[in-house]
Amino acid sequence: MNKKENCPKCKGLGWIRTRKGVIKCDCAYLNITNTIFHRMNIPRRYREKDFNNFQIITDEHKKVLKKLNEYIMSDKIFEGNGLFLYGRPGVGKTHLAVAILKELFKKRKVVGLFYDTRTLLFDLKATFDGSSSGREILDEVVKAPILVLDDLGSERLSDWARDILHYIIVKRYNELLPIIITSNIDISGKSDTIFEDTLEERMGSSIASRIFEVCEKVEVKGDDYRKSTLSQLEKETNLKLTKLKELKIEKGRNKKRNQRNTDRG
Repeated sequence: MNKKENCPKCKGLGWIRTRKGVIKCDCAYLNITNTIFHRMNIPRRYREKDFNNFQIITDEHKKVLKKLNEYIMSDKIFEGNGLFLYGRPGVGKTHLAVAILKELFKKRKVVGLFYDTRTLLFDLKATFDGSSSGREILDEVVKAPILVLDDLGSERLSDWARDILHYIIVKRYNELLPIIITSNIDISGKSDTIFEDTLEERMGSSIASRIFEVCEKVEVKGDDYRKSTLSQLEKETNLKLTKLKELKIEKGRNKKRNQRNTDRG
């Protein structure tokens, strides 16, 4: 049932009257509609993702969720401070980034914006001929109250792509607008790093330095969830096929047994 319908404040209207006038009730922020998902640009695959259905396997996961919830309820987002979620592919970084956006909307009434980095660059390049659509996309990305850049640094960038990302990051940096970044690689390298490359090496020290300054690093550890899920599905499928094969064999044996009994009769 829609939570708005049971709200004691607005009696299901979604609006309440105050001394300052009519304002939207808090319950209106508890239900994320398709319109809000569209505004936040959250892909359909991730619209059901939240902290409640994130798989907690280790104590490290609990610490990560605690840190992210503390960030959501702090004033850091209004001071231009973001997060840098990094770790191996498939550990749930995008899941967590979307969950943060949803919680910020519900609890802080902030409507953020999600973009896969490669999709953003592709969309900009496809429209970046001086047309209004290209400028509108870039303007939206630069001015969003909070921006998620998903999968940053997943591939080496052209000079054009590097310049665009540099512009976005520096512009938001100067305007104290936070960025939540997910990446498979660390910001800067150490001799004992488990990652083969770093953002500093792929995007340059200028971008890496600004990200390091305004984003708190949060490493998300774990196994590749997508591979684990696929492996589990394969096991379940093979088990079903084995059972079907055994049933077919047993059926064949029963048929032969019945036939022999009929012949004897």
